[in-house]
Amino acid sequence: MRSQDKYRGCLIGGAAGDALGYAVEFSDEGSIFRHFGGKGITEYELQDGVARISDDTQMTLFTANGLLIAETRGKLRGIMSEYRYYILLCYRDWLKTQRQRYPYKGEECFSWLLNVPELFHPRAPGNTCLSALSSETVGTVEKPINHSKGCGGVMRVAPAGLLFEDA
Repeated sequence: MRSQDKYRGCLIGGAAGDALGYAVEFSDEGSIFRHFGGKGITEYELQDGVARISDDTQMTLFTANGLLIAETRGKLRGIMSEYRYYILLCYRDWLKTQRQRYPYKGEECFSWLLNVPELFHPRAPGNTCLSALSSETVGTVEKPINHSKGCGGVMRVAPAGLLFEDA
């Protein structure tokens, strides 16, 4: 299997599952069965003909974009910062999609994804994520800027696993 097919399959599969579950993301089991029947949700719930994705899929795309920027810079210029630097820049661009309208008209941006109008929809991201990206301080494993134990980061790191599969 070609690497491009793995990337495509992973990202599309994750987005498809996210879109299926988005309609019930904050619902309890009883509410889901009452609304969708005994089997639960089995089809996409469409709004204006579109299945909605959550902030996790949005951020997965911005993770991939940050990795691509890093790889491109490294290959074309022979130098690059740590991957997390480029991902942070793209995450800060993602934050713009949660707070502003399309088309984006503001200070410098790094991600081409700001050209995708469908990403400019707030999707209830967690407060930890919002506050960390709004902070001037950049956290590290050694010096975290929050004490979150949430799983949000796990849901958006698939592109890193694909990129570093042979590492």
